[in-house]
Amino acid sequence: MIVPRWASSLAALLCIYVVGIVAAALWLPHEWDWAVWDYMSSRHAPAFDADEISIVDVPWDPANVAIDRRRIATFLTELVSSGQKPAAVFLDVQFGPCQSEPCGQPMDAARIALVHAIQAATAASLSVYAAEQPRLHADDSATGLEPHDAQIYAALSGAAHTKFTAVSNPPALFYRACYNVPVAGGLDATQPVWDVVQRVSMRAGAIETATCDTRHLPVRLPQDPVRAADAAVTKLDRDGRFPVTSSFSKKYVIVGTVEQDRPLDTPLGGPELVAWALSNALAPGSAADAELAYDTEPQGPMLLWLVPGFSAITIAVFIAVFFLARRLRLGPVRQVLPWMAAAVAALAGLAALTAFEGWLLASGHIQPQITLIAFGVLLAALLCGVRAFQFLFDETWAIDANPAETYDYDVFISYAHEEGAWVFEHIYSPLREAQLPGGRKLNIFFDKESIRYGTAWQEKITLAIDGSRFVVPVYSETYFRRPYCRFEIMRAHLKWINAGTTSRSVLPIMRGKPTIPATVADIQAVSINEVPDLVERVVAEITERLSRLDESVRAHTATEAPAT
Repeated sequence: MIVPRWASSLAALLCIYVVGIVAAALWLPHEWDWAVWDYMSSRHAPAFDADEISIVDVPWDPANVAIDRRRIATFLTELVSSGQKPAAVFLDVQFGPCQSEPCGQPMDAARIALVHAIQAATAASLSVYAAEQPRLHADDSATGLEPHDAQIYAALSGAAHTKFTAVSNPPALFYRACYNVPVAGGLDATQPVWDVVQRVSMRAGAIETATCDTRHLPVRLPQDPVRAADAAVTKLDRDGRFPVTSSFSKKYVIVGTVEQDRPLDTPLGGPELVAWALSNALAPGSAADAELAYDTEPQGPMLLWLVPGFSAITIAVFIAVFFLARRLRLGPVRQVLPWMAAAVAALAGLAALTAFEGWLLASGHIQPQITLIAFGVLLAALLCGVRAFQFLFDETWAIDANPAETYDYDVFISYAHEEGAWVFEHIYSPLREAQLPGGRKLNIFFDKESIRYGTAWQEKITLAIDGSRFVVPVYSETYFRRPYCRFEIMRAHLKWINAGTTSRSVLPIMRGKPTIPATVADIQAVSINEVPDLVERVVAEITERLSRLDESVRAHTATEAPAT
């Protein structure tokens, strides 16, 4: 089976597109994506609501776990004694088992004190949660969670993870709403581990039936997030005594250590990160803000649709512009038409992408992955230009190709340049002086170059012949001995065949009685020696037919014009 050349060309260009996109996805830097994220996120800078969230900064000694737990127990006990009713208390601490000194009695006593404090809080209708860390690469014998103190976690209202992903330039933070982690001993069984923001906002009983949402959600921050949240921070003393001047009623209280718990690539401590994430979710309009999503993989599912989608828009615009423009009077500009259409298509594709991003922003979403999409648009436009150039090249050089129905000229004069003076005086001048109704002059292609170098002339002449309504070849013995004249009459003959043998799109003027090649002998030719007024007849026929055509165009335009 012979594959058509156009099919193999399209297949090759498609392969180049796919390889280019894959290479860009793997190696293209994504600083622009983060710049877009930063710009879009800053359009509505968030504010920290200290009336809904409080941060309790606990002094922390990593060398003495027992003392740290007693401080938290003391705070919870005195919070219950104060009679205040927070919306929820989240202990931003992971309570692991005792695996090193000090263990024994000090650790056991601290555990008992903390468990009693949590039980007293829950008995007073306070919801108390704590952090837990999902193990993402657990072996078959693991529970899927990092080891923790079972007695403490059993006393809690629930647990949630607080894992944040930070990007330093520009600053951005994301957290996963939920992880599906393996269950010990289960065959492909998983259990959901929710983020604290999602966990504390769920109604009672909803956690058991909710589907684990694994999206990455952003934490939107102002320029100075630490200063903005200062008013919500309460620092405990070394004993963990309850601050009597603080009010925690109806607030979400986040208990942890700001200094000791500080992730990389962010100036914020762990409790501050949790507070900002929760503040985002509780802010007015948070239903939309909570859906702001960023897929951290550049080959994410959203891109599988967006990259080819906007590339398809670019290709559609290119096809429309290229094939419509080919029907216009373009003259020498026609040779660069593929690249002009490619530039217009690229601008249209980028404009569509900009409009899409604006629509997303207006509807409360951010899709900042513009680099790969924009690259796909530009690559698609470039490959369209290459294919169009191939198309024009094949059309120009294939003598059996169909000439395009585009008319840059009214008349093309084909002649041997040794006879240029005679042709200029007896044929070109009468045509140049001819005038159509309304005063329009004929647009004539009369090539005065006597020497043609290389192959550029062939493309130029072919486009001119295809783009002329009439071809007037001047037959003579010299004419048929010149290679370029033979090429011109063969191209004109093809035009005559495609237009129809009765179209009279080719009007030869013959000098003497030259031998006409059999390949073009079917075009009727008359010698000027036998019909002295042949030139006048040809000029009259051309002007009369063009006049009728112009009148038809004007009438058609008038019928389509809107009434005024």
